[in-house]
Amino acid sequence: LDDDAGAGLLGLTARETQVLSLVAQGFQNKNIAEELKLSEHTVKLHMHHIISKLGASGRTQAAVL
Repeated sequence: LDDDAGAGLLGLTARETQVLSLVAQGFQNKNIAEELKLSEHTVKLHMHHIISKLGASGRTQAAVL
């Protein structure tokens, strides 16, 4: 699936899908922030939304999903 298809299926925005993809690759929030030119706080907010939308117990479970 491309990013848009994945985002639609999981109910995630395109940016949330980008963040989740980097988490799945093992990136830490600091590195995700650098890669996507965001603040670390914004990455944490995206992760909070991702975890909530997926009903995951944490970032590792979200990445597996």
